[in-house]
Amino acid sequence: MTQKMENITTIGTGDMSNTAMIRKFIDKLSTVFVFLAIMILMEFLHSGFITANNISLIALQSATRAVLAIGVMLVIISGAIDISVGTVMSLAMVVMGIAVIDAGLPLWLGFVVALAAGTLMGGINGFLVAYANLPSFIVTLGMLGIAQGLALFMSNGRSLYGFPESFEVVGGGTLIGIPVPVLILLVFAVIMLFVFYQTKVGRYAFTMGGSEEGTRRAGINVRRYRMGIFAISGATAGLASIILASRINSAHPGIGFGYELDAIAAVVIGGGSLMGGRGTVWGAIIGALIMSEIRFGLNILGMSPFIQQIVVGVVLIAAVYIDTLRSGPARSR
Repeated sequence: MTQKMENITTIGTGDMSNTAMIRKFIDKLSTVFVFLAIMILMEFLHSGFITANNISLIALQSATRAVLAIGVMLVIISGAIDISVGTVMSLAMVVMGIAVIDAGLPLWLGFVVALAAGTLMGGINGFLVAYANLPSFIVTLGMLGIAQGLALFMSNGRSLYGFPESFEVVGGGTLIGIPVPVLILLVFAVIMLFVFYQTKVGRYAFTMGGSEEGTRRAGINVRRYRMGIFAISGATAGLASIILASRINSAHPGIGFGYELDAIAAVVIGGGSLMGGRGTVWGAIIGALIMSEIRFGLNILGMSPFIQQIVVGVVLIAAVYIDTLRSGPARSR
């Protein structure tokens, strides 16, 4: 009798496991289905939307958003939020412009300056969250304004022009037929996959998102890793600033405002949870592709930029609602 009960239990567990695996597989594919569905809808609304050129443009536009989204994903997985990445990107761009255009530093050194500026802003966020015990939303909301103000102050509210011609390759060149920004994104994605799954920073981010107190009781220095996670998010904003500055061939102090919404929406659309503990690099990339696809499609349809902001807001709310349903009532807030 006992043996039969064990067999039944084993079979039931196996069935549940298979069901869970199938559900997880479908959940991962759902974002791809959404991307394809939007593509078909846009083709229906505007004949000729699905072309190789348009798909290439969507991929180009998504590179900046995807880089930002991957950085934000790491923060969100750890159970926090970073809404300053857009304006930190603007600040890093301006600092790079001043270093290269005004100070005459080599372009490669300008890249280092942009990455350093982003890392510094992210590190400040992390320090205030980890050591001053301030809510990440409040800290990064404050940094959003600080970074924007600094970018405008340092540039006198003007765009900076005069980057070397070679800089255009970063945002507009191709290599073996693939746009350079897409190649940069792919290389960055591989690096971040290693960070997510092969380093303590990535592994502890998941455990912190699941239970910060439990992680702390396990003897892990949560504060140090929290600060490191925010610093990485800032560094990704610096990388995004390099790609975007090359695409527009200038450093614009206000261009990053609003990118934080796209990045957060991309994370949630890509399967990340605002409750923490869940998310993938490829999910963030697909989410960014969807956000770029929506914006590109709305531009093709001639929709006002103001209406586009409304649409992005609606998409973000809908994505968070779906995330709440997916996480279950026990984790809803």
